Amino acid sequence: MSMKRGQHILFLTIVIQWAILTRASSQAHWETAIYAEDTWYYFVGTTAPPANWANLDFNENNWASGQGGFGYADGDDNTTIPNTLAVFFRKSFQVDDLDEILSAAVHGDYDDGFVAYLNGVEIARSFNMGTPGTVVSYDQTTDGDHEAVMYQGGVPDVYILDYNDLDGLLQEGENVFAVEVHNVNSTSSDMSSLFFLSFELNTGVSYYGTTPDWFYLPTEFTASHLPIVIVHTNGQDIPNENKITAHMSIIDNGPGETNHLSDPYNHYDGFIGIELRGSSTLWFPKKQFAVETRDSLGENNNVSLFGMPEENDWIFNAPYTDKSLMRNVLIYKMARDAGRYASRSHYFELVLNGDYRGVYVLLEKVKRDDNRVDIATLNPDDVSGDDLTGGYVIKIDKWDGENVAGWYSEPQLENYSGFYYQFHYPKPDDIVSEQQEYIINYIDNFEQVMISETFSDSISGYPSIIHWDSFVDFFIMQEITKNVDGYRLSSYLYKDKDSNDGHLVAGPIWDFNLGFGNADYCEGGTTTGWAIDFNL
Repeated sequence: MSMKRGQHILFLTIVIQWAILTRASSQAHWETAIYAEDTWYYFVGTTAPPANWANLDFNENNWASGQGGFGYADGDDNTTIPNTLAVFFRKSFQVDDLDEILSAAVHGDYDDGFVAYLNGVEIARSFNMGTPGTVVSYDQTTDGDHEAVMYQGGVPDVYILDYNDLDGLLQEGENVFAVEVHNVNSTSSDMSSLFFLSFELNTGVSYYGTTPDWFYLPTEFTASHLPIVIVHTNGQDIPNENKITAHMSIIDNGPGETNHLSDPYNHYDGFIGIELRGSSTLWFPKKQFAVETRDSLGENNNVSLFGMPEENDWIFNAPYTDKSLMRNVLIYKMARDAGRYASRSHYFELVLNGDYRGVYVLLEKVKRDDNRVDIATLNPDDVSGDDLTGGYVIKIDKWDGENVAGWYSEPQLENYSGFYYQFHYPKPDDIVSEQQEYIINYIDNFEQVMISETFSDSISGYPSIIHWDSFVDFFIMQEITKNVDGYRLSSYLYKDKDSNDGHLVAGPIWDFNLGFGNADYCEGGTTTGWAIDFNL
């Protein structure tokens, strides 16, 4: 066979294979096998159902039948049932060819919690129904509310099962999809249960029905070597403020281990408060969140996350402008290695209300704490003597936004417009007038000293006011990163009591997403010159 003929055969083989793959890809599509409004068999859980109620071989003929969903008082109930702690329902469907099923999706709109089964095997569970795989008693209540959203124009939660998840669960012929929905308590005012089962098929043949208009799939995510943080807001939108109560679960099997969404919640499983955070970052598609770990009564719950010291205030940092996701993590570690406190950090994957949101960085919120900014507590009645002198945390930042009360300094210096200083600790609502006056005068005096001819005097100059070595470190870190926000924004100062060597300290450093050349303005992209010459 000539080389030319061999090349033609090879080319033809490639074209045929490409055509086959293209055809298969173009035929892959989603269809819905079971709709919420279909007719189901159901059982109101005033007593326990038979142990095999979710299995394929269960005789469902003794159960009532009706149109889903089953519930009361939400306006989305096609079959109204009495007030109850639980309702159990099931529906059969056919599979003609297992090889044509690529994956499955369970969409559920519920109030308050659920567990779903395929041929008697658990395939999905809401966050508030305990540990996946554990048996749920008929009278078990949910660990927190979850409101239905479809009747309000929302879309249901979604749970994806890939080919490996389905392996061994489905069979050709008859199968059964079963769900149990539970209430938060016996006096709950409403209950909802709307569930859909859909399949991704790799054939051009249609076996089931079209997907609903709202049908969606999350970004495919099932496992990671990073810890997985799962947050459910119970149908609530996350506001800019104030924090809403939500539920957070964390899967962390340890360094080098793979974490699966189906794994037990082994690092944290409890309540949180959550709100959006940031200023300009609020407009980014990847949102940042302020999170507060709470107990069941809504009080602060100090916990250790990923080995960090126990606290209750955390930040889910979404470095949207920093595609490397490394700038803050790197510079904060450099600061700690230099002996300065900077927020500890840990990468994780975030799943919010069943939707994969990507890689985030857990950060410690800058606050007064023995393991963070370690200064004295300042109480409202600390208004004289040494008590008045600390501790304070001041932030240099923008003057717009919420809870940013402070003052604007205007030293008499040409080409310098001053800073806006915010009361960070104590908070604006907590700091009393005597304390405001003290720290304002302290900062103003420092600025006046720095523009005086005797600014370096060891007795009357800056050495008597500040920890100058902290300012040197602060300066170095701003300059080696060419941080375009440096000095003028996202900068902290703090002061302890005079009896605790209460000189003013620069830091902790904060927000370097636009450093290390990650800006094409304010000369941030150049490798020459000084950031301070532009930013001040």
